[in-house]
Amino acid sequence: MDDSRKRSAAVTVAAVLAILGSLFLLLCCAVVFFGMLLVKLPSTTPEVPPFMRDGLLATQGLMMCLSLFGMATGIGLFYLRQWARISILIWGGMSVFVGLLGISIVFLMSLSPTPPALDLSPEGIQAVRWILLIVYGMPLPIGIWWLVLFNRQTVKTQFGGPTVAVAVDLPQKPACPLAISVLAWFYITSILNLLFLPFLPFRVPIFVFGRVLLGSVGSTVLILSCLAFFLAGIGLLKLKPWSYSLTLGLQLFWLASTVVTVLSPNYNSAMDSFMKEMQATLHLPETQFSLANFSHHYGWTVFLAIPFAGAILGLLVYYRPRFLEAASRAASLS
Repeated sequence: MDDSRKRSAAVTVAAVLAILGSLFLLLCCAVVFFGMLLVKLPSTTPEVPPFMRDGLLATQGLMMCLSLFGMATGIGLFYLRQWARISILIWGGMSVFVGLLGISIVFLMSLSPTPPALDLSPEGIQAVRWILLIVYGMPLPIGIWWLVLFNRQTVKTQFGGPTVAVAVDLPQKPACPLAISVLAWFYITSILNLLFLPFLPFRVPIFVFGRVLLGSVGSTVLILSCLAFFLAGIGLLKLKPWSYSLTLGLQLFWLASTVVTVLSPNYNSAMDSFMKEMQATLHLPETQFSLANFSHHYGWTVFLAIPFAGAILGLLVYYRPRFLEAASRAASLS
């Protein structure tokens, strides 16, 4: 191994942190998962609706699988595998997004009086806020550090593999820009959301430019949108020019639709109606699922999602020349 392939101390620390963090997440999710399966609650405890129980089990199972992949990523960093560098960049981007979104929600939301059974004082409510800030704040600096570290040229060189002599006249296979590849995989994996659609006991409202689409119409629009993003993601990885136009069009369509929907006067009433239907379907008591409290938060959640969608659109515009150049070279080679 030459000097450029020696693992730096920063990469070693990042690998250890990824393994330990993933191991901690695995243990926490395993305790919740097997606790829900094996522990019998007292008869006086309110019964959890079957859908919520199955949803929590599925979520914990998914988090356990992700934690295993996180551990594999840390091991891959030790061996300077290129896929591990890409994986840690994806994890870093997710950590930054979750951290910023969570901190923003905690700062903007107003913690209303809690159910009498909890009997929390104002100081206790403030402590809850600080705990949430710490929980969401920890991934933020780690994610930023990973994004900066693994985009440095000296670190990229460590993952570049041994230098080999390549014939000058040998055509090089063009590669999709890394940021666009990450976005493409995000689009591809988002189709997994459709797996949960048949199991939802309530109707999910689909908003299109302020209009609420329910029933089969809304489900059809959601399915077609997920399929379009799925095809766009595959096209991006295969360097197909049409996929870039499709991706830009989809991002512009849903960003404009979201802005118009949030500004629509019937948005809050439609969301309140949906929350009431979901509460009735899941048989949730008012003290555990207060619509009056939640109605102050979902508007802010959407407003915070708009800059994220705008950032994706800006990323697509910025990388468009590089992608089209790579797509042109791929077409000439084929």
